[in-house]
Amino acid sequence: MGLGRREFLRLAGLALVGLTVDPLKAVAVNKNYYVNKKFGIILEKPDTWDFVAVKDYGRLRDEQILPDEIGLTKEEIFEDLGEPAFIITKYWQDTPEFKGKFSPTISAFINHKSELDFEYDSFEELIELSGIGTGTILKEFEQTGVEGPLLISNCKSYIRKATYSFEHVDLKESIRTNLKVVIIEHNDFYYFINMHDSDQVGETAQKEFDDCIKTIRLV
Repeated sequence: MGLGRREFLRLAGLALVGLTVDPLKAVAVNKNYYVNKKFGIILEKPDTWDFVAVKDYGRLRDEQILPDEIGLTKEEIFEDLGEPAFIITKYWQDTPEFKGKFSPTISAFINHKSELDFEYDSFEELIELSGIGTGTILKEFEQTGVEGPLLISNCKSYIRKATYSFEHVDLKESIRTNLKVVIIEHNDFYYFINMHDSDQVGETAQKEFDDCIKTIRLV
């Protein structure tokens, strides 16, 4: 059910203190805070991490290497996914000293229920089907568990966990990566918040992920 609108707007005001914001603008970022009025979500990113401009998403997705046996082109896959609501990363890859370095990342996709192109009978079945779908586009994907149901900002939620092999044009070899997906059902939308880190290369961020989850507020 989320927060009441008055409480959401109060928190949004606090998050944007000191920032001149166009009242017609749906999305605003202020220091660590992300406020999306269109989808009614506020959260706080890990300190020292950066928001990535969504306009750069096309280039970032093109640099990731996906399995050859999917049966879909990369363009078709990402057309189905749509653009992310936001991307947050520990290391911004355009910085020369971090080029080729694996970076823990948080990204979110927010979908209206009518946009989903498959049938399901319950939120729980959606969790299962979305896991199967994710497994078809990530290399050596292995689900490791599901937590829930949970309440996040008073909304029914699950956290799905998995591992996969991440390959990128700037990486010499694949990296075994942890995937934590927070899936929230709220009004007519599903919020998919994806969190990636890696034990293999010593870039773990589970504390940062958990702290971020605690800050999520939905109206």
